[in-house]
Amino acid sequence: MLPAFAEAIRATTQPCTLLLIAPSLVLAIITRGRWAPFAAICTGAVLGGWLFIANVVALSNTQLQISGALVAIAIGVVVATETVPQLGWAAAPALQTSVAGAVAFVSTLWWRPCIGTELGAILTEARMSLPSQFPGITAYMLGAMVPVLAVVLALRVVEPEPDTARRAGLVAGGIGIATAAALAIGRHDELVTVLTRWSTS
Repeated sequence: MLPAFAEAIRATTQPCTLLLIAPSLVLAIITRGRWAPFAAICTGAVLGGWLFIANVVALSNTQLQISGALVAIAIGVVVATETVPQLGWAAAPALQTSVAGAVAFVSTLWWRPCIGTELGAILTEARMSLPSQFPGITAYMLGAMVPVLAVVLALRVVEPEPDTARRAGLVAGGIGIATAAALAIGRHDELVTVLTRWSTS
């Protein structure tokens, strides 16, 4: 499990993993590092990872576009709960937590894995005995969420002023919505290419 966890952390610097973690990073910022949304993000990522690696769910191009549109809307809803307090959504914390988990789950299905030694072994062996690979899959997905944990911890240590946190949430929300919208209009491959160029420049 530890090798899979460590490999996932290393893979977070690769463009192919950025689409997996970017929406979760955005939601961690928007929700100001609260623990409940972070726990939901980890849960959603692990569940999505199980289904993705087991090939139980594989999104077609149309489904990918629909999921991008839904995630863009979901991120917009969470931004609204944080930046427009006069809306008076009493269930905002529960709503944020639910949306965070759902978005993390869906974005896992956008993943195009970078095959490292550990992940390659998990993918190969999962075809023969998926249950035996659950610990490795869980460890890998949690490793991929380490950057999100880093953001959560930074926000909790710094505790930015409400106005600063609100502006950061708006910026993060804009990035998240733009990313999801790119998928919604069928630009998944182009988005990965752009991320690749940025990461290697």
